[in-house]
Amino acid sequence: MAMYDDEPTMMGQGRPSGMLVIRQGPQAGMSFPLVGNQMIIGREEGVDVVLQDPESSRRHARISWQAGQFFVEDLGSTNGTFVNGVQITAPQMLNSGDTIGIGQTALVFQMASVPMGTPQYQPPPPQAASYGTSSVGRAVTSNSNKILQYTLYGCGCLLLICICGLLAIAAWALLDPISFESFFGI
Repeated sequence: MAMYDDEPTMMGQGRPSGMLVIRQGPQAGMSFPLVGNQMIIGREEGVDVVLQDPESSRRHARISWQAGQFFVEDLGSTNGTFVNGVQITAPQMLNSGDTIGIGQTALVFQMASVPMGTPQYQPPPPQAASYGTSSVGRAVTSNSNKILQYTLYGCGCLLLICICGLLAIAAWALLDPISFESFFGI
């Protein structure tokens, strides 16, 4: 088996299920099940776990399943990757409860002893439910709130400019009616 095999691990092969839960940072409360043999964490759209943390690199770290263990590895990030407060420089084996620090984000690694494929229900944390998660563990975040916010700001600014323009025209008509009438040919 290659060190970083992109093939997903088949369900029911006895591999324990793992999960990353964001405990601190902009996305606190979100959780990401560890699926496949590796997951990339970073700021870039298209990675497996997209962080909304300006201190994370586009492709910051990798979680991988190797030789029966989960490992975390820094991918040459600018600000480094930390496990339990210690910066890592080589792949670091993860134990359940370890905290992975990436920028201002703290992710807790949780490993269940139940093999993958064993059905179990776990409701999402309240904050995570508002974002949702996809089947591959990516956070489904939408920019629709930002787009709506910017659209409303733009409409408000345009309305304010129109009102100021109308007030200026009304003031001109009241203060200097002769030039106003001659300008508009009234």
